[in-house]
Amino acid sequence: MSTYEVEHNTTDPSAHPPSTHRHRRRPDLSTFFATLSEISPDETHTRTRPNAVPVPRDISAAFYSLAEALDVMRRDGPSPITTATATTTTTGTTGASTGAGAGAGETGEGGGGDEDLLTQMIQSLLGSAEMPPREVEGTSEEFCDVLDRIPRSKLTASQTCPICNNPFLEDEYPLVVRLPCHPTHLFDLECVRPWLRLRGTCPLDRTDFAKQEREKAEARKKKPVEDEEEWDGMYG
Repeated sequence: MSTYEVEHNTTDPSAHPPSTHRHRRRPDLSTFFATLSEISPDETHTRTRPNAVPVPRDISAAFYSLAEALDVMRRDGPSPITTATATTTTTGTTGASTGAGAGAGETGEGGGGDEDLLTQMIQSLLGSAEMPPREVEGTSEEFCDVLDRIPRSKLTASQTCPICNNPFLEDEYPLVVRLPCHPTHLFDLECVRPWLRLRGTCPLDRTDFAKQEREKAEARKKKPVEDEEEWDGMYG
C-alpha cells in the first residue's frame, strides 16, 4: 500500500502541524507610493504634473492610504506587539529592552506605551490625514537606500520586525535595516520604508530623521557662501 507521501508527492500535513504564528501580510503599497510621488519634495521622484503644487487633499490621501495599508496588516496579523516590548523583540533579550528602551525614550508615535505599535502608527497617520501638513516631511529615498543592512548571519531566531511582528529569519532573504537612532531599532525595510518616506521619524522613539536631513541640507547651502567670504578676506 502506497503512503500519503508517495501518492501526493509531498509530506503528510498531519505529521507537520502548521505553525501557530500568524504572519502579517504585507499589503500592496503601489497606490500609496504613486500618491507620494506626486506630492513629495524629493527630487529623485518624477512627477506627472511637475509644476503642480500639492494641495491638502492630495497630502491627506497619502496619509489615509498608508493608514489603510497598515490596518490590513494589523487585521491579518498575530497578537500585537506593544512599544514597551518592541525593543525586546528586535534584540531577543529582555535586558536589551530595559537598557535601550528606557534610554531611548521609546513611547511610540502615538505616545501610549500600552498600545501596540501598529495601532499607534495608524492613529498617528489618521490624525495627520484629518489635519494634513502643508507638505510631506518624510525622508528622502536616498536616506532609506543608505540605511545599515543587517546580514542574515547576525540575526537570531527570536528577532522580529516591530511593525509586522514577523520573525526576520523566516524570510529566506531578509532585508533588515537598522535605524541610526539606536542599535536595537531593527525593521524589515519593506515595513519601515513607507513610514520613513511619509513621516520621517523612527516609529519607536520618534527621532526625526527628516528634520536632520533638512538641517544638513541647509548647512551645505550655507557652507559655499562662508568659504567664499573667507577667500575674499584673504585677498581683499
